[in-house]
Amino acid sequence: MIQGRALSWLHLTTILLTIISFWGCPSPQEGSQPKSNAFDFTLNTTEGEEIRLQSYRGKKMVHLVFWATWCPACLMEMPKLIKLHQAIGNKPYEILAVDVGLNDSLTRVKLLQERYQMSFKILFDEKGEVSRKYGVFGIPTHIVIDKEGKIRDRFNQLPEDPSTYLNQFFTS
Repeated sequence: MIQGRALSWLHLTTILLTIISFWGCPSPQEGSQPKSNAFDFTLNTTEGEEIRLQSYRGKKMVHLVFWATWCPACLMEMPKLIKLHQAIGNKPYEILAVDVGLNDSLTRVKLLQERYQMSFKILFDEKGEVSRKYGVFGIPTHIVIDKEGKIRDRFNQLPEDPSTYLNQFFTS
């Protein structure tokens, strides 16, 4: 009986530590602008559309947002991300919100997409492969990739005024 309780507590502790480790923990690369090449990937949107990062090269900057439905910090960022998406207008800038897939279901992702009225593309990284390639340790993690496929910025929290942040990429 005691062994069963100890295993239950061990299991619960492991789950809690996993959740805490993904709960808005800053990435070691936050604020750096490494100018390294972005890893290409192909993922499906919640609507089943296949998206390949390479297809944006030479056309648009891409803002990857790694998040999850169970992440409170990610959900607090959604209004700012929606505001940023609205500010884009006709600028060559694409937001791709990548659900990290850990303990998430496509059904839950779709429900949140509808609830928050997210009009940007939501990708589902079911196996977490893209998240691992990009070294995502905590969520939310934002990675901005320029038209040439180089990582321009990496951070964990959008500024209060996302429009001002966006303008830094498009000022002459």
